[in-house]
Amino acid sequence: MSFLTTYKKLFSCNIYHRYFLDDGATAFDDNATLKEEQLGKYDLLDYMSVLPTEATATLFRGHKLQFKLSPSGFTMFIRAEENPPASGTFVPYIDLPQDTTFTFLLYVTDGLFENYSTVGASPAIPFYFSNKQPSTEVGVFQYIDLETTTHDVADFTISQTTYDTLLSSLTPKEKIGLFGIISLEMAGDDTTVVDGNARIILNPDGSLQDPAPIYKIQILNRSTIWNYRDPVDGSLIHSSDPTELPLVKNGIIGYSFDAQERPSATPSRIVYEKDGGGMIIKTISEIYIN
Repeated sequence: MSFLTTYKKLFSCNIYHRYFLDDGATAFDDNATLKEEQLGKYDLLDYMSVLPTEATATLFRGHKLQFKLSPSGFTMFIRAEENPPASGTFVPYIDLPQDTTFTFLLYVTDGLFENYSTVGASPAIPFYFSNKQPSTEVGVFQYIDLETTTHDVADFTISQTTYDTLLSSLTPKEKIGLFGIISLEMAGDDTTVVDGNARIILNPDGSLQDPAPIYKIQILNRSTIWNYRDPVDGSLIHSSDPTELPLVKNGIIGYSFDAQERPSATPSRIVYEKDGGGMIIKTISEIYIN
């Protein structure tokens, strides 16, 4: 009896940022055609890097796993065999226990990231994306999104206690400037009771899912007040205040005054207006026009 061995997709994870993906005021995933078009222009590496932890990379080598980056995220492939032969069912060539966990680290690489994003580049406690709730997390836990669900990245917070536990598994270098942690277990929790969606990687019998699961992280683009200034003396010509408008790389956010269409804001010039206690009360984009 012979077994077919090949590399199969284990799972994928897409990381989307609406600043790069939205088409003007239209959400990039408004329809399938637009989503495909916008993703064709997208490259995650424009603003972020993704790396497996050193411990996870060692695990990959021992289990015939391959980590492949793509413009929208990354995919894990595993050497698998068809068992029984001609059944269409594949299992890992080297046994992968259900409690096996892969950990990936996210780092922001663009100095302007905070100007066009609703979250900081290096939070005190990194965002945490997982299919399994840590034992140190109590109450409602936000599980990692699938391609068919959407939550803002700011929803994926953990406690200092949980983060302290995670830190023990990271090297000193891995801890520096950390934006987020992706932690995925083969079995994961039963999340069908949460939102009707399973987030497992391997089936309970240890076989690969077909199709492979696709996880998702989505970062929102910042909206700001747009102040138009004279380039000669810096005086204020017009302000959209109190209206805030979104920042996008592609497409046009239409804005007019004095019966004339005006240029859109860019992330390069952001100023913050604060109250007496130092709290930010307004985020302003400055646009110089003639």
